[in-house]
Amino acid sequence: MIIYFDSYCKLCTKSSLFWKKADWFHHLKFSSFRDLDNYPEAMAETLHVYDRGQWFQGFQAIISVTKKLPALWVLVPFLYGVKWIGLGDYLYKKIARNRKLIPVRQCDQGTCGITYDGSDDKI
Repeated sequence: MIIYFDSYCKLCTKSSLFWKKADWFHHLKFSSFRDLDNYPEAMAETLHVYDRGQWFQGFQAIISVTKKLPALWVLVPFLYGVKWIGLGDYLYKKIARNRKLIPVRQCDQGTCGITYDGSDDKI
């Protein structure tokens, strides 16, 4: 599973770091879509996850990532319930629209990578 996150978004990089820590079996790979030469504009608006030939976006992408992480499986029924009543997508879109982007050289070479060696929380 490849998670395409926005390295200009602090919420996105912190979420990716959290998922990296919870990925005990190393099923997840992280890539800033800003490192791609020609990324779809939709990637700047919602989280994109690619897994086994399928693309997931937004709240469904969060559910897909959560299903890969045994430490978070307890949340899966709750996430599906929130999605079923329509609240998940609504909240996701509201947060995505209001997130703060800092497109300055905040990390090496202009974008942040997700690395975690267990010693600290630096991205």
